[in-house]
Amino acid sequence: MFPSKKVGINDAIIKARSYCHYRERCHKELRELLYSMGLWKQEVDQLIIQMMDENLLNEERYAKSYARGHFYHKAWGRYKITVELRSRQIQDRLITEALKEIDDNDYQVTIAKLINKKWKEYTGNQYEKRQKVNNFLVGKGYRFDEIAGAIKAKMK
Repeated sequence: MFPSKKVGINDAIIKARSYCHYRERCHKELRELLYSMGLWKQEVDQLIIQMMDENLLNEERYAKSYARGHFYHKAWGRYKITVELRSRQIQDRLITEALKEIDDNDYQVTIAKLINKKWKEYTGNQYEKRQKVNNFLVGKGYRFDEIAGAIKAKMK
């Protein structure tokens, strides 16, 4: 997709600032916005450095915010958060730091809540429910070894 017309660098700076002020952004998101405005690589790199200097663009802060938000609001598991952050080209070191924002106790409580909620929603015998709940939680980004113990406790 080609932009209809190239935006001037001054207009791009204003748009980039408002884009970064709205919520935390990663470099990839800002880079895609700037390229969609018709800017060249050198201009994009210059603008990204400027946004970093103004502390509007910070990948560590973005990763931590993303991990907290997607766990506490969407109940995503650590695996799905990791995959999504990698797709946004966040470094593994920053992903590890971001996952520390999720409290282990809250993580286990969330797994238990999701199991209880879905157990009531699904029909079928105990083993069919177990499979459906397991598939749901794996889809939410929880690893099987994190789920197994909680499901066994539910089945007793």
